Amino acid sequence: MSMKQITKHFLLFCTAVAVLSGLCCSVPGCAKTETRTVIEFWTLQLSPTFDEYIHAMIQDYERQHPDRTIRWVDVPYDAAIQKLLASAAAGNAPDVVNLSADFLAKFYGMDALTDLSAAVAHGPSSFLPNALALCTFDRKIVALPWYLNTYILIYNKQYMADAGFSRSDLPKNFTQLVEFIKHYKDRTGKFASFWNIGKDSYLPMMLESEGVMMADSSLTHAAFNSARGVALIDQWVALYRSGYLQSESIMKPGSMIVESYQSGQTAMMFTGPVFLKRIGVNAPAIYAQTEVAPVVVGASGKHELAAMAIAVMSTSAHQTEAADFALFVTNVQNQLAFAKLTTTYPSVAGAYADPFFSRDDGSLESRGRVLGAQELPTAGRLRAYLQHPEFDRLRDSFDEAIQNACLSKMSTKEALDRAASEWNDVLASVPIR
Repeated sequence: MSMKQITKHFLLFCTAVAVLSGLCCSVPGCAKTETRTVIEFWTLQLSPTFDEYIHAMIQDYERQHPDRTIRWVDVPYDAAIQKLLASAAAGNAPDVVNLSADFLAKFYGMDALTDLSAAVAHGPSSFLPNALALCTFDRKIVALPWYLNTYILIYNKQYMADAGFSRSDLPKNFTQLVEFIKHYKDRTGKFASFWNIGKDSYLPMMLESEGVMMADSSLTHAAFNSARGVALIDQWVALYRSGYLQSESIMKPGSMIVESYQSGQTAMMFTGPVFLKRIGVNAPAIYAQTEVAPVVVGASGKHELAAMAIAVMSTSAHQTEAADFALFVTNVQNQLAFAKLTTTYPSVAGAYADPFFSRDDGSLESRGRVLGAQELPTAGRLRAYLQHPEFDRLRDSFDEAIQNACLSKMSTKEALDRAASEWNDVLASVPIR
C-alpha cells in the first residue's frame, strides 16, 4: 500500500472515531470531555489595584476545581447598580456579584438573590453575627458578608494643638461634637470637620446611635420626626445656618470627608482606618500630623458597620457552583490576605486570631487598624431603613428635608414632618417582605 493510501485510510479512521465519539456522548450517561462550568464574577472597582490578588485567588480555585472557569469582571462602583439591573433585564446577569450590603434589600425585593442559608450552615467559615445580620432578610441569608469597615476618629494633632485643644478635648459623643465644632471655628475661623448632613447624610446614623429610630421596627411608618428626633437634628441645622459647617455639606457626596481632611481644610474626620493609607500617599505632610481616637457615639454607644457582600444571582444556571465559589472568596485564608492589602476587616471570626488585628507595631496604620478591630464587635446597622427595597427613595426624601431646613425654606419640624409623610406613603405602598 502506498503512503498516499495509508494516509487516506488513516484520515477515514480518524473521522469514524470522531463520529462514534460524538454518538457516544449523545447517549445518556456518557460523560462529555473537556466540559467546564463558567462562573461569571463581578467585583466593584477593585481593578487594577488588586489584580494580582484576585487573579491568584481565581487560579487557586480553578486548580482545586479543574472543571470550572471563573470569568472575572470588575465594574465601576458608581455604575454597578445600573449595570447589574441592565444585565439582569437582558438575561445575562453574572453568577456571583459583589454588592454593598446597602443594596441587598433592593435586589432581594426583586427576588434576584439566592438563599445561601444552607451553604453557610455547611460552609467552612464562621461569620461574625453582626456582619451576617446585614445580609439576612426574613431569616434568609441572601449574601455572604465579605470585607468590613467601621468608624474611628482621625484627627490632625497639630491643628488641635494650634487651636489650644489636647487629646482629652476630643469629642466622645454627639453632644460634645456639636460644641467642639463651634469652639474650633470660633478659635480658628476654620471648620472642625466635613460632616455630610444633606447628602449621604450622617444624621440617620446619629439619630439611631442616640436611640431615635428612623422608622418603626416593622418599617410601616417613619419615626424620625418625634420631638427628640426634631431636637437632635435641629442642632445640626442650626450649625449649618450659623456657618459652622461648610456650605457644601448639604450637597456634596461622602467622598468630600477625606478630601477636605487631606487637603488641610478640616481638623478631623469620621471614617474607616482604610483611608489612612490614602492620606499617607496623597498628603504626606497631613499624614505626619495625623492620629486616631475612638469613634463618636450617641447615648446607645452603637456605631455603624459598613459591609461589602458576595451574592449569588437567582438567575444563575450554576447556583451550587456559584455558592461554592462565594464561600471560597470569603474563607478565612482569602479574607485575611485581602485585609492585609486593604486595611479592611474580615467578616469571618477565624481571621482575628492573626496578630495583624491586635498588634500595634508603632505605625499610625497599625494603631488605626487595632482600634477599628476593637470597635468592630459593637458596630452594626444604624440605618434600619436600608432593609427596605425602596431605601434610596426614603434616603433622598430625608436628605431633601435636611437641605430645605438648612436653606431656611421651612423649619426643621416642618421639613421632617413633610419627609415623614412621604416615607409613610412609600412604606404603605411598598410593604417590606
